[in-house]
Amino acid sequence: EPEARNKQTNKQKTQIEQKNGLAGMSVLDSMNKNLRSFSGAPRELWMVYLLKFIESYSYFTMSQILTLYLSAEFGMSDLQAGGMYGMFGALTTLYGFIVGFLVDNLGVKSSLVLGYFTLTLSRILVAFATELWVLQLCLYFALPFGCSLGIPVLSMGIKRYTNERNRGFAFGLFYAVMNVAAMVSGLLVDALEIGVKGGYDVFGVHLSSKRLILLSGGVASAFGLLITLFFREIKVGGTQGEGVKTFEVERASPWKIAKELLCMKMFWQFMAITLICVNLKCLFRYLDALLPKYLVREFGSNVPKGTINAINPAIIIVLVPLVSALTSKVAPYRMIHFGSYITGVSPLPLCFATSIPAAVGFVTILSVGEAFWSPRFYDLTVSMAPEGREGTFVALGSAPIFLAKLPVGVLSGYLLQQFCPKEGLRESTKMWWVLFAITAPAPLMLTLFKRCLGNIEAPAASGAGSAEGRSRVDTSCSSDNPDESTEDRSSDEEDLEFSAESMEAELPAAAPGDVELARVA
Repeated sequence: EPEARNKQTNKQKTQIEQKNGLAGMSVLDSMNKNLRSFSGAPRELWMVYLLKFIESYSYFTMSQILTLYLSAEFGMSDLQAGGMYGMFGALTTLYGFIVGFLVDNLGVKSSLVLGYFTLTLSRILVAFATELWVLQLCLYFALPFGCSLGIPVLSMGIKRYTNERNRGFAFGLFYAVMNVAAMVSGLLVDALEIGVKGGYDVFGVHLSSKRLILLSGGVASAFGLLITLFFREIKVGGTQGEGVKTFEVERASPWKIAKELLCMKMFWQFMAITLICVNLKCLFRYLDALLPKYLVREFGSNVPKGTINAINPAIIIVLVPLVSALTSKVAPYRMIHFGSYITGVSPLPLCFATSIPAAVGFVTILSVGEAFWSPRFYDLTVSMAPEGREGTFVALGSAPIFLAKLPVGVLSGYLLQQFCPKEGLRESTKMWWVLFAITAPAPLMLTLFKRCLGNIEAPAASGAGSAEGRSRVDTSCSSDNPDESTEDRSSDEEDLEFSAESMEAELPAAAPGDVELARVA
């Protein structure tokens, strides 16, 4: 009997090793397959990734030191500096609404050239500004306008330069690039703030370390402006990568675009999802607006707040490409729905404990959830957008993260004052319970309204987002070629069945639950 038990144990270990090996091969195979699908991609796709890195670097360097810069260089109070930071974000949202139709009329190349020219000029002016009115002109007009023509248009470019089989992975990589830039910007901010405390002379003008950081963003934007000059107005056709086609921009008045969108059921579904996700996006802003002060006040000035914050981009860089490769065929709404529950519960560790491990747990859980849902929010935005009208959709899709800035700044200050003051009795766990109560309804609402919002999965799967598959004013989200979409779905199903059968063949003694798990995988 002992010998029989040992044999059974060894057999089970062998099965587990086989399953782990197959799972590892599945991840690598998915990664390789998705990367190979980029082999025929136009140069514009790689230029988009480079511009994404440049713009994300410029944005994160500025966002990390803007309030400190306003207080140090212009003598603003915390409330004044926070208000200007929040107003910049709110105006970026407003400009996104206004210029969405302009993007649809200009196309990708012209929008990027205009946007990066504006960003370059305004960021250099902010770095050298000594008058308040110059700073306000940049923060309230030029920078929001340039931002509204930057990253939203890059998201539109990802749609144009990929096909539907690799688009999910492309957006995951797009999101990972942003987080690489976030890590680089944090390292550079620390390097300049610590290593060049006395500042440096540039063209005979003495610039503080904060101004040097802002200037580095302007120089990066200038490099991005040069890259935009080499773009072509093109798109990749079909689900199989049928080659590069010239894209003709269809010009229309703002009223015509607005009428088209308002008549589309998908537009209202999209707006509902966007508004629901605002609370989830707010959590990312608390990483900047609330968490650093909380850590310093609870654990002292030597707390590794930068390292704790860096957990977020580090996890995203590693996890997003893997998740995107394995779930590239999963509909965006399903990924948003799943990931929202993980993000929604992330404040709970700090609700029960005031400790550094709890803070690490908060950032870690938040980041894991972000890896599942946030990249697919970009995917959902452009997948729903009618071709030639992506500008308006993407501008609205970028709204939550900027729209969250103003209320987050005000609420963060209030919660810190009430529950985590600089001096006096602190009840920080209550502060995190408030944030949990604000965030928790978002995933529940995605579940509650799944029946009416979840049916947007069909266009992403059937190819209705292409020019051949959907009219600009189509409200039914159906393909013009149902036979073709049926063949695509059948092919996918056959691939999945083949994979499941192969895994079953490799694991003949697996339990029924293991076989079902293999089918899900």
